[in-house]
Amino acid sequence: MMQRHKILAFLLALVVSIGLWVYAVTVVNPDDTTYIRDVRVRIVGTNELRSDNLMLTGGEDQTVNVEISGRRSDLKELNNTTLEAIADVSNIDSPGTYEVSWTLDPPSTVASGDISLVSATSNKITVQVSEYNERPAIPVSVEYTGQLPDGYVRDQAILNVETVAVSGPAEEVNKIANAIVTVDLTSATETINDEMSYSLVDADGEILELSSYVTLASPTVRVSVPVSCYKQIDLVVDILEGGGATAKNVKLSIDPPTIGVSGTAEALKDLDELVIREVDLSEITGPQTWTVVPDLPAGVTNRASETSVTITLRLTGLMTKRMTIPCASIQRLNDVETLNFGEQSVIITVRGTSAELDRLSESDIKITADMTNDYDPATKSVTLNVMLPEDSLAGVIGGPYMLQVIEVTEP
Repeated sequence: MMQRHKILAFLLALVVSIGLWVYAVTVVNPDDTTYIRDVRVRIVGTNELRSDNLMLTGGEDQTVNVEISGRRSDLKELNNTTLEAIADVSNIDSPGTYEVSWTLDPPSTVASGDISLVSATSNKITVQVSEYNERPAIPVSVEYTGQLPDGYVRDQAILNVETVAVSGPAEEVNKIANAIVTVDLTSATETINDEMSYSLVDADGEILELSSYVTLASPTVRVSVPVSCYKQIDLVVDILEGGGATAKNVKLSIDPPTIGVSGTAEALKDLDELVIREVDLSEITGPQTWTVVPDLPAGVTNRASETSVTITLRLTGLMTKRMTIPCASIQRLNDVETLNFGEQSVIITVRGTSAELDRLSESDIKITADMTNDYDPATKSVTLNVMLPEDSLAGVIGGPYMLQVIEVTEP
């Protein structure tokens, strides 16, 4: 009896299992169709294009609407985020517009053979392929807008790179002449130092409106534009009066009379004039011209286009007079008995106004010779010290005066 109940229970379970299987096959998971909109088309094979010096320049963002058949359980796995279409462009070998077929690529949970395409809005997509060009050295230059405030100047911009690399469709990249960085100087009172973007321009300087297919190796460059204080300063010659000449007798010209300089505010604060040369009038016997490069303080830069300055000097209202003084009237100091003057007289040139020279005679001139301290045994000469009366406005020029000396051998 027990055995009979077990057999009946087994047969009942078998019947139920078969019934469930039949239900699942015929009712739960039958073949069906579904319509999916906006399935993204993914393009592959672009690396192969690059090997042929080509690139894709259109057709990447396309979608298709598809009707798909398959088991209902598989179709439930499909939507426009899990399903995509694949278009292969690797066989294209020249620029142009192409119609490319695509195939469905289901998710990993659905075998591609378990679904089939019933219909689609189109079984091909349109792509554009262009010649690829890479230019590694587009020159970079700087243009300025705005004006610096009064009292400020700028120096040449310093770029961290002189060129930039650009790549993309040849028809666009070939139009590029150079890259322009635009720097606004408005209100700048200190050095500008920043990472700046640039514009790509053609040979006429027109900014190019380039597509997104053009790639910049670096979208910015670092730019430094030194900005410093500026002022004009007077150039001055320091006149040392002497030789009968005073500043009233000097006709002086400095070309240019001023120069523009730049530097920090502290360096320029007290710099209103600059002495560029010292002139001792006792050494001037005729018109003189000097070319001088001004020696500027530390931290100050000459902004003039010409770094040198020309100084011209001449004396007016003065005359010269040659006066012969007997050596016998020369006072010998620290005398040495074995040394004798080798000349009978010395000619001294004095300079001054006509009135000053008229009242000056040979007897007014005092000459001394230090026979020990001012004697040079190598040249056998002694340097003379020439003095005019204290109240004389004339002066001695043409010195130093020297006399040859004879060494006398004692018997």
